[in-house]
Amino acid sequence: MGLRFHDARKLETSQKRLVMEVLDLALEQLDLSASDLEKIESAYRGVGNYLASCEHPLLRDSLIYPQGSVRMRTSVKPLSKEEFDVDLILFLPHASGASRDDINDVVWRHLKAHKIYGPLTEKLARGFRINYKGNYHLDITPAKEYPFEDLPGQPLLVVDKRFEFKESNPEGAAQGFDDACRIMPKILKRMTFTESLEANTVQDLPDQSDKKPLNRITQVIKRHRDVWASNEDNHFGDFKPISVLLTTLARLAYLRVVNSGKVFESEFDLLLDVVELMPMFIEQANDEYRVENPSMRQENYAEKWNRKEKMEGAKLQQAFVQWHKAAVFDFEMIAQSSEKGMDTMFKTLSTAFGERPVSSARDRILESISNSRDKGRLGVVATTGAITAAASAKASSKPAIANSTSTKTAPVIPIKKNRFYGDQ
Repeated sequence: MGLRFHDARKLETSQKRLVMEVLDLALEQLDLSASDLEKIESAYRGVGNYLASCEHPLLRDSLIYPQGSVRMRTSVKPLSKEEFDVDLILFLPHASGASRDDINDVVWRHLKAHKIYGPLTEKLARGFRINYKGNYHLDITPAKEYPFEDLPGQPLLVVDKRFEFKESNPEGAAQGFDDACRIMPKILKRMTFTESLEANTVQDLPDQSDKKPLNRITQVIKRHRDVWASNEDNHFGDFKPISVLLTTLARLAYLRVVNSGKVFESEFDLLLDVVELMPMFIEQANDEYRVENPSMRQENYAEKWNRKEKMEGAKLQQAFVQWHKAAVFDFEMIAQSSEKGMDTMFKTLSTAFGERPVSSARDRILESISNSRDKGRLGVVATTGAITAAASAKASSKPAIANSTSTKTAPVIPIKKNRFYGDQ
């Protein structure tokens, strides 16, 4: 590792903390809110209860549950021109002998018969979509039991327009992702940038947050993908990498670097390592690409990359390559811009991750900086001009050594308090 991100890895520790905190605060703006989640859960439970109460034998005891981003807590609110996808499995325990058409016909007929769901329902290649008037829609994939192997999670045969049924195990993938999230990285110092302005103590990486590093890293990757794809000059935007593929590659890369025993200087370094390693887990043999569901090898998330019609597969594969190059380039640009001042850094971050969430993060960080300056806790790294915590709560005119476990220590000059109305 280390072949990419030359400038990003050279950043001062305080700057790495600052970049990561901007991303973290920006993602807070893009998380599904409690009210969003409540509405979504109420909506899909309502659909599930309705279908399970229908008298048709194929629908008896049916169960509906979330898969994908909502299940793995990696949801990112869509860009303003898009609706949020809520991916659901409709498991039919009594449909083992039913054909795809039998299943689709009965689910379609009962959804269309409902006075609310009927006008909102449309067909998809794998099931149905209920378009609510708002910022989300429900994508429902009917499925039956997978009888061939005993696998973790809930292996399924899901309906598919091209193949009748396809193997899938979203719950197994989600459980594996949860397991990976519980494996915590070794990071020298866990304080955020703003926390470092208020304290000088070393803290262990906490393990009680709902959002672990892998959750956040995956959200960063997905948000960057969305903004990249929305660029009007991007010819690959319509072929952007699907979320489950990115999530799986991030999970595999995360496990590789965390299980290596490496001690990271910051979470930013962890993010860089994960992004750098993601392409390594794309398999290619016999002119076929594979990114397997780790809980079900038959499920290939890169399946569409192998399609020959209208060069669809080649475009999808090339879109991943172009997105990854853009991610490397953007993080390098963020690193370079951070050495030119905070305004330049925020502008670069806005280009890569969207103006609205980055602007909100900027306001919160600048408020913390202002408060710390007023308390005499703010300093500037003499060699780079980077803002960091002063070594002491009492400002001094003499340079102090920054409190950091990084080997790249440099003199820190405390910033004096603001003096208004001509006070000296």
